[in-house]
Amino acid sequence: MGTENLGLRERKRIATKALIELTAVELVLDLGYDAVTVERICEACELSTRTFFNYFPTKDAAIGGIAIVVPPTAVIADLLAAHPDDPLRGALAVFAEAMKIMDERPDLLIHRKQLFERHPTLLQQHLATFHELEDTLTRMLTRELLERPSLGRLPTDTDAVDEATATVIVAGAAMRYVFRRWQNGERDRPRQALVDPALALMSRILRSDR
Repeated sequence: MGTENLGLRERKRIATKALIELTAVELVLDLGYDAVTVERICEACELSTRTFFNYFPTKDAAIGGIAIVVPPTAVIADLLAAHPDDPLRGALAVFAEAMKIMDERPDLLIHRKQLFERHPTLLQQHLATFHELEDTLTRMLTRELLERPSLGRLPTDTDAVDEATATVIVAGAAMRYVFRRWQNGERDRPRQALVDPALALMSRILRSDR
């Protein structure tokens, strides 16, 4: 969403947050992780440490940023309900909603890709959030399958927890593959347009006799 309709204070807040993130990432790429401190980031941004901590709780939060946001449970429920006969599509919709934040700063994605290649441990906070999303979605989908057994796509003797877990894992893997393709050069295409080819490829791999 553009900032033209936002108030001056909100535009300033967004600009300050973006400045801190980009500066933090660039400093680490130039100087190395250990050489970059909160104080050095603030000096480069010409901001106080108090201002920094109004936006980020730690240095790592500014450097690594936020890759996904776990939607509120009400939003997850609505997205699942929007696909009443296809739990997988519902799960994919939830992951797509969680990943929307990555569209806000595509320039940072390029920098952070380089950063994570050099400092893989910075990925841990993203993985933790991803696992939180998987766990939340699995619990909610399990409840849906128990309340509406007809929703299940697997044989009727399949445990609801097993089906929900497998569905969420497949959806998550598909969206990670989609993001990888999108990040590596297909940004001119909407990520949603890459979902069906990803599912088709995964299906071919699973059905392979070799």
